[in-house]
Amino acid sequence: MIQQLQQQIRSSFRHKLLLLTLLPLAFTALSLMLLAGYWTSSYSDRQLYMKVSADLSVAKGTLDFMQQAQLNTLVQLNNSYEFRTNLLLNNLKSIRKQLDEIQVSRKLDFLRLIPTEQLSTLGEPSLHALLPRLYDGEQLKGIAVLAWPEMESIAEGLGARASIPLIDTPKALPSDRTVEDRAMVLRSLLPVNNELGELIGILDAGTILNNSTDAVDTIRDLVYGPGTLPHRGIGTVTLFLDDVRISTNVPQLKPDPADNSELSPQERAVGTRVSAEVNKHVLQQGSTWIDRAFVVNDWYISAYHPLLDFNNQKIGMIYAGFTEAPFTTIYYKTLFESAFIIGLIMLVSGMMVLNHTRLLMRPLSKILTVVTSVRDGSMQPRIGKLETADELAELANQFDKMLDLLEEREREIRQANDQLEITVENRTRSLQRRTNALKEHIRLLNNTRKQLLDKEKLAVLGELTAGIAHEINNPAAVILGNMDLLVAELGENVQPVQEEVDVVIQQVYRIRALINNLLQYSRPEHYINNYELHPINPIVDDTLILVSHALEKQRVRIEKDYQANCPVQVNCQQVQQVLVNLILNATHALEGPGTVSLRTRDWIEDDQAIGAIIQVEDHGKGIKPANLARIFDPFFTTKESGTGLGLSVSYGIIRRHGGDIQVVSEENVGTTFSVYLLKEAQISGDESIEEILNGLASAERTNRRTAAQKPALPE
Repeated sequence: MIQQLQQQIRSSFRHKLLLLTLLPLAFTALSLMLLAGYWTSSYSDRQLYMKVSADLSVAKGTLDFMQQAQLNTLVQLNNSYEFRTNLLLNNLKSIRKQLDEIQVSRKLDFLRLIPTEQLSTLGEPSLHALLPRLYDGEQLKGIAVLAWPEMESIAEGLGARASIPLIDTPKALPSDRTVEDRAMVLRSLLPVNNELGELIGILDAGTILNNSTDAVDTIRDLVYGPGTLPHRGIGTVTLFLDDVRISTNVPQLKPDPADNSELSPQERAVGTRVSAEVNKHVLQQGSTWIDRAFVVNDWYISAYHPLLDFNNQKIGMIYAGFTEAPFTTIYYKTLFESAFIIGLIMLVSGMMVLNHTRLLMRPLSKILTVVTSVRDGSMQPRIGKLETADELAELANQFDKMLDLLEEREREIRQANDQLEITVENRTRSLQRRTNALKEHIRLLNNTRKQLLDKEKLAVLGELTAGIAHEINNPAAVILGNMDLLVAELGENVQPVQEEVDVVIQQVYRIRALINNLLQYSRPEHYINNYELHPINPIVDDTLILVSHALEKQRVRIEKDYQANCPVQVNCQQVQQVLVNLILNATHALEGPGTVSLRTRDWIEDDQAIGAIIQVEDHGKGIKPANLARIFDPFFTTKESGTGLGLSVSYGIIRRHGGDIQVVSEENVGTTFSVYLLKEAQISGDESIEEILNGLASAERTNRRTAAQKPALPE
């Protein structure tokens, strides 16, 4: 069956046309369905994770607000007239009454005033750890974990209220514990001072979060209010002590989406534990979890964040999330609707293609009959007038005319083709010769211009630096001579000032080294053929001496990172000229104080070190993309006082070494120049003006000979 279908397609234009039309339609439909599924899934997941991340942020913010509100209660109490008056009169009974009223009105589990003399005798380890900060006058708010004895010492019966039986939970880490008897407390501590600023006591307030529904329900109602989730979506918030749910509105059993009633304390999953995967990611690694997770009995889009106590130790987690099932239903519904619409569109399109293919094939069949006759040698048949008035009718008309003029046109075309081939061949050969000669002219002229500019600039600079070197070297020699004489005259008495004498001599030799480097840099023609193997790092350091004044003047700091070990064959003075140019350009790009990074590393190719790389990086204004391709062009500059020759000359020097300069720049971010130098330099020619001029003359003679020997074109 398949072979028969393939044979029909190969032998029938109609079948091929149908295949070429319907196959792209089918492929397009399949692609659209796949893309719709991918886009829907990707967009939905991204939006869900963004939402749950925002929900977690609101939950953390609400918890922080509750802590601040509790601390504000203590601040208001401490500043109240009644409280300060009772403190002054030492009326402990009135103070206790006021504390009890505020504890009830603000729904606090405990509120007490601890006199200073009792602080050292209290058997409360968590409070003892915070006393140094309280003595310093710091107001503390946060979350604390209190053991059973400590809660009982604060108020009788608090320990029993915090006790939670642990429930075996799927996917949680194995544990032998059966009861959580510690309490997570929302706690605030405020130092109380007298009129002299002396600490006389501490206000201590706290709300036990174990078995409490107020905090998590308040956060849930704020985060997952009406309209925030799709139909049957359930939003939940949980507080964990370590991995145990101590306060939550996650249901113990898989919830009925149609039941909107409030959960009773017994229906909540208090005492269940978090999954092992979340435990490792959040509690052990201290990271935030934003992903789907198995929560007690169902899959939720979840966000977990570690909670820290007063000493920044992980004590638990805060969780916000919502059920995944409603969103999965929406996803599959959207995918099904998209597939149905695409399928309907493809069905209508296929029927239209089949109908128009049938109409198209009728005139084609008639044309095919005439063409077959012409192929067999008969020039008499004609297509005639077709039923259509489209391009096929025009094609038939032109085909009939073509049959009438076929022989005559074929002869004319052959003659014209022969003549055209000869003409094109001659013209192409001539243009190729002219193009090659023009390229040679341009290359030689560019080399000549670069050489002349370099020589003129360095000649002037050489004269100036030679004079400066002479004027500086003479005083330096006098200083050295007098220092030697001073040492000889003092003899053993020089010992107290020997260190200062050595510093003076060292600085004089530094002056001489600076002058020597300046002379070599400004007169490179004396070292033009001096290509030797050198380690690159000392060359970079010597260059910094040349530009040290400019760097200090602009307050530019140099960051060094030398990792190159491979020596390179270079002319030191020419490489210094390039580095001076790049470093000064980097400082100019900073437009003020800043940092320029100098890095070296080995140039590795095929696991072999073939040279070294020098990188000069700044964090300045960068180079515009439109200018990046032209920075090595002669006379191109964006500076008001620039000549446009610095980078052009530098590029020529490195290319003569057989190396390369590359640049990476981003506007308003910075620029990095990379200089590549070889261990064995591939020194290029064209170093003398005479050779360049001779090359120009030779190219001109070749051009004239080419023009003289060019054959005349046929008219």
